[in-house]
Amino acid sequence: MWYRQTEIGVFWIRFDPSTRTRFLLGIGDEPLGWYYSPEAAADDVFLQKTSWSEWDSLAAVTKPKDLSEWVRVDCQAWSTDFP
Repeated sequence: MWYRQTEIGVFWIRFDPSTRTRFLLGIGDEPLGWYYSPEAAADDVFLQKTSWSEWDSLAAVTKPKDLSEWVRVDCQAWSTDFP
């Protein structure tokens, strides 16, 4: 799983075992959508096309350019590593 702290919250991307083929993007405790790759989810955060209007409508915000700018953690470590 990956997470990225932003000015307005923490985005996260994790494998969704219920689908077995997709990754779920969310912010805080709000799921935003499913993707076929974590890179595609990270791209939508960068492009501000997440379907979460609070993020998508911001004009001046620091955006992660790609997944390499996200923090990767083991899902089991999420509760201890989460900022």
